[in-house]
Amino acid sequence: MNLKHLRWIFVGVLAAFLIVANVTDSTTFGVSSEWSSSTGYHFSGGTSPWALAFSVAVIGLYLLLMNAMPTQPGQPLPGVVRRFVAFWLDFLLAIAAIAPIFGIVPMLAEWRRTRVFEWSFERTTAAPSDGPLIAAGMLLGSVALVFYYALPLVRHKPSPGACILGYQVIPENRETLPLRTALLRTLLGFIAVSGACLAPFVARDRKNGKFWLDKVFATRAVTLT
Repeated sequence: MNLKHLRWIFVGVLAAFLIVANVTDSTTFGVSSEWSSSTGYHFSGGTSPWALAFSVAVIGLYLLLMNAMPTQPGQPLPGVVRRFVAFWLDFLLAIAAIAPIFGIVPMLAEWRRTRVFEWSFERTTAAPSDGPLIAAGMLLGSVALVFYYALPLVRHKPSPGACILGYQVIPENRETLPLRTALLRTLLGFIAVSGACLAPFVARDRKNGKFWLDKVFATRAVTLT
């Protein structure tokens, strides 16, 4: 299966996920905790069977993309708007893949504590396991998200969002990026997105499909052929 086929499958899965998420009951995927003087303590977590099905589908497609037939680099991609949109498409797909699976842990912890099985739960009282669950969820979720963005650079493939929009980021002088470099580029990429309004004006090289992040790591964006 080539990248063009996967592009439209990703679009269909993402659209279906957003539609189902909007028409079903509100459910917390993963784990969430908040406290305020007006509303007090609130803790929620869990998952759902339909979300787990979408998670498996997204992860399966992601693995297919990482092992798909490579394509020859196309023309440099001069704009950054497509890259910005791709980042958020990737973010939605990553959440669809990661959050439902991580929601299994708080669901099982709550089941063990109360002896009552529920796919998702909410409560206004604290439990001893709340702190470790929040810390573990944040740590593991962050690590998984970073690897989601970094692995395509190591595998010389587009991310799912970049695949949908028809481009990929490639190294200039090597076949793939080392994992350490890919992870660092991903972390700085989050900073680039937070300053998206400035990105087009900082060390921009439209002719070669580069801006400051690409110049730091010797990468460039090219269209998919």
